[in-house]
Amino acid sequence: MSDSTPPGWYSDPNGTTRWWDGNAWGAAAGDVPVAQPYQAGGVTGVPRLDAGEAFSYGWKKFQEHWQAFVVMVLVVGLISLVSGLIVFLALLPAMSGNSTAAAVGLVLSVALLVAYMAINFIVQAGVLRAGLGVTKGEAPRLSMLTDMTNMGTYIGTTLLISLAAFVGFILCILPGIAVVVFAAYAPFIALDKGVGPVDAIRQSVDMVKNNLGPVLLVLLLSYAVYYIGSLACYVGLLVSIPVALVMIAR
Repeated sequence: MSDSTPPGWYSDPNGTTRWWDGNAWGAAAGDVPVAQPYQAGGVTGVPRLDAGEAFSYGWKKFQEHWQAFVVMVLVVGLISLVSGLIVFLALLPAMSGNSTAAAVGLVLSVALLVAYMAINFIVQAGVLRAGLGVTKGEAPRLSMLTDMTNMGTYIGTTLLISLAAFVGFILCILPGIAVVVFAAYAPFIALDKGVGPVDAIRQSVDMVKNNLGPVLLVLLLSYAVYYIGSLACYVGLLVSIPVALVMIAR
């Protein structure tokens, strides 16, 4: 396989369908029970989406890499907590009776809020990148939290989806739900393939509409896993976040 061949599913020299990351062979199709519909040149013979298999696969991959996943989620949580606390402390002068201090505090808090959002976009993308990586046979790494590859397209896609969902929920709840469901895979596609926000959303919509029932089950089950993890004083999120992400990313 040439280094110029784009990432995707191909037959290796032995005739086994494997993931090619652009440089080396990765996981065999048999180790990835569900097709990745947005990949160019999709592979035939890979089973359709199945919620039960998705959960089993997510749980299996978490068990294989639980230490790396737990550390990554802890680091992201700590970064979010500390940066959020800094933004809150910057707001305190704005709540005082002193107009000068209030103005300075407001400007500072806005600047820090932008920085807070940017930092959280980056580190959260790292967890998504880890979820995508394990479906290709790659082990999660802390360096993924600072990997800026395709970050612009990922942030743009996420912001566009958030805006569309916000407008949809205001107009009537159902359009907002539709945006959340049909664009669910767009951030993964943007981060993985580097395509623009519109193209990533279009590919996600095409994928979901062709597998609507199975996709809904996978999404509902992944959200349920996430919710159950939050019930145990949020400690369960150390497990449920990676499992849910891998369920969707695969």
